[in-house]
Amino acid sequence: MGKRFAFAIAITLISVLAMTLSQSFAAAPETEIGEGACYSRSLIGHRTSSGQRYDPKALTASHATIPNGTRVKVTNVENNRSVVVRINDRMSAHAGGIIMDLSQHACRELKFGPGGKGKIKLEVLDSSTAAK
Repeated sequence: MGKRFAFAIAITLISVLAMTLSQSFAAAPETEIGEGACYSRSLIGHRTSSGQRYDPKALTASHATIPNGTRVKVTNVENNRSVVVRINDRMSAHAGGIIMDLSQHACRELKFGPGGKGKIKLEVLDSSTAAK
């Protein structure tokens, strides 16, 4: 009975893990439109979820579901300016309507207005450069 119980537990754990992984991969959108915001200057030097420190001069961003290391084209829909960023951080799925936090450099390239926010379109390019 002990071996059967252990086997049943193992199968259950594998099933739960498989469902969790399939949901997280399915949740990452190919394109998305919403509001983007600039990282706070107070986060400069803090570690991101990838383990890297936030560098305001890098072209990086955080997203709720897109995997770390993924390159994403971000377009400011108000002025059609675009930039390619690399996801290196995770953000809350309920971040006050914000779909992506962007580095200061990315925000300057997109020419966000006062308040450091703007309406953006995301297009996933690839995830071949996954963060280590």
